[in-house]
Amino acid sequence: MDRKLLSIPVDHCVGVTEMTLVNSLCAEISIFEGVGEPTGLVVERSAIRGKKGLCKSMRDLAIKSRVLGDGYYYIPLELWPKSKGPVVVHKHDWTVIGSIPRTSRSAKKRVKAAQTRA
Repeated sequence: MDRKLLSIPVDHCVGVTEMTLVNSLCAEISIFEGVGEPTGLVVERSAIRGKKGLCKSMRDLAIKSRVLGDGYYYIPLELWPKSKGPVVVHKHDWTVIGSIPRTSRSAKKRVKAAQTRA
């Protein structure tokens, strides 16, 4: 079963709020280098294949687009900002936890290791 594309423009579906998340309409969002822009397609949630690109919130969209990279993602219509232009999804730089120095732990280990050697 192919995804069902609706011929309703995104602008006209903004008021649809009585639908549940299971049957909700999703906007297709193109993410490129941290900036999201709606493609204009509206898709039923149940018709999205793979579900990797399906996002439950803007936060989820930011996380998935960082992990999976540039591409197409789907978010419920009512969660996408009303602005007409592109939206910056990656507002903050990511710091990998492994790159943060663990000074307090490593200092204690060094002192303890030095005492056991002596």
